[in-house]
Amino acid sequence: MTEKIMIAGSGGQGVLTLGLFIARIAAMEKKNATWLPAYGAEKRGGFSHCSVIISDGEIFSPMVENPDTLIVFDQRAYDTYKTRAKADTVVIENSTLVTDDNSSPGKKIKIPALEMANKLDQAKVMNVIVAGAYVAGKKMLGADNAMQTIKASLGKKEAEIMEKNIQAFKAGMEFAEKN
Repeated sequence: MTEKIMIAGSGGQGVLTLGLFIARIAAMEKKNATWLPAYGAEKRGGFSHCSVIISDGEIFSPMVENPDTLIVFDQRAYDTYKTRAKADTVVIENSTLVTDDNSSPGKKIKIPALEMANKLDQAKVMNVIVAGAYVAGKKMLGADNAMQTIKASLGKKEAEIMEKNIQAFKAGMEFAEKN
């Protein structure tokens, strides 16, 4: 089975980190994974996107044209990539910053990720909330492995930062399971 993912948003939203995180979970589960980041020269606010491919078999190219999952963090990303969605694409939208005009096909998971992150007093965990929604919505990767990957990625960060990220991941999962 192969899963092609496209993630897009603005620099500083955690787009590239989310892609790398998903690829690391896949690797932990002994799947093949590629992560192909792309970004502008700006440090924050510039357009950024990445492609992730997860497969049980060989991956011959890291490029994704028509994703199985499209994750968009803001309106510009949605407007740019919505035409790449197929009828069976799962589109995960940060509904806090995306106004969906219903012109893209596929199943929608509209999660108010920024709003949820702000409720946790930590806007930086928006991408972790989306990761939880992806894991719960697609059921391709295990939640336990995702939690282990969060812990491994954060290393020796403060306990409070670790806890916020775990709360964020669980909140994203719960939202996707209920909606």
